[in-house]
Amino acid sequence: MLTRFHKILMAILAVQLVLVVLVLTRGDDEVALKERPIVAGFDAAKVTRLQISAGSGGGKPIDLVKRDAGWVMASSFDYPVDAARITDALAPIGKASAAAPIATQAARHKQLHVADGELERKLVITMNGKDVTLYIGAPAGARRTAVRLGGSDDVFGVAGVSPGTFGSEPSAWVDPTYLKIALDEIAKISIQREGGAPVVLIALPAPPAAAGSGSAAAAPAVPGKWTATVAGAPIVLAAGESIDDAAIQRTVSDAATIMLSAPADPRRDAAKPSATLTFERKAGAATVVDVVLDGAFYWVHDRSSPRAALVDKARLDSVVGVARDKLVSKPAPPATQSATPPGPPGAGHPGMPAMPAAGSASGPG
Repeated sequence: MLTRFHKILMAILAVQLVLVVLVLTRGDDEVALKERPIVAGFDAAKVTRLQISAGSGGGKPIDLVKRDAGWVMASSFDYPVDAARITDALAPIGKASAAAPIATQAARHKQLHVADGELERKLVITMNGKDVTLYIGAPAGARRTAVRLGGSDDVFGVAGVSPGTFGSEPSAWVDPTYLKIALDEIAKISIQREGGAPVVLIALPAPPAAAGSGSAAAAPAVPGKWTATVAGAPIVLAAGESIDDAAIQRTVSDAATIMLSAPADPRRDAAKPSATLTFERKAGAATVVDVVLDGAFYWVHDRSSPRAALVDKARLDSVVGVARDKLVSKPAPPATQSATPPGPPGAGHPGMPAMPAAGSASGPG
């Protein structure tokens, strides 16, 4: 005989069976979703163009194009690009995967910085002749970034991809060294400045072999050191002055290694340069470099190169501004003495009553 208690147990069992059936028959997307690639079939080796746009105030887009076996920056005078940086940036795209989206409505795009007008980075990747657009946005959880594939409202939290990987400045993609000449290869550096006397920095020769005992030869020049001439003549020192070896060495180093801030137009008119640097090597042809002031930068062009660069002004000021006074140490000024002569013994501080002399009466007479 079924009692009420038995009926309750049977009802509970029926509910449990229904729940089991529902769980077993649910689709994979409602149980544990398996991560899948964000960009299906992505192959970094087949990418031929990468366009990068930053958010508000990010400057003009970067346009990187593969030509033959190398890459150039089409947006910056076809300046050569470091191919390893392209490889390092694209590799995480091929590995980017996620399961369920973290957002599925366009209303969330701005909040996650993956909207057309509100974004961190927008990538247009050309592969097999087709463009794929990716929006890379704000952080979306632990070590994940919001990523949206163009044409879809779904936003995923992806590991290994971040806006910083895709620099929005040209200097993030090129070799920052525009010119580098080993100091031991240079015999002299001639600096012709606009409106100034020419300055020549000369590498001193290595010392000769040590003379035998009893030789009265003068002390040889120190290897690795430099001297200078101004207007074709050695620097004449006034009393107390000395050659500033550190200033000369700093000017030589700044001239021989030039780091760019951005690629520049090599066709710019350089008929009136701020300075012209001529590097005469101990062996081989000379290198001539024109330098033109351009606001907070110098436009720099090695005449033997099809490339030019913008260089932060502070990096070359010591070279363009070189002059006699910059290469000479002045004598220290003499110590100044107090204008107030010392008072008699016992005199106090000005404005204070003098102390009575020894032996004098201390009280009123």
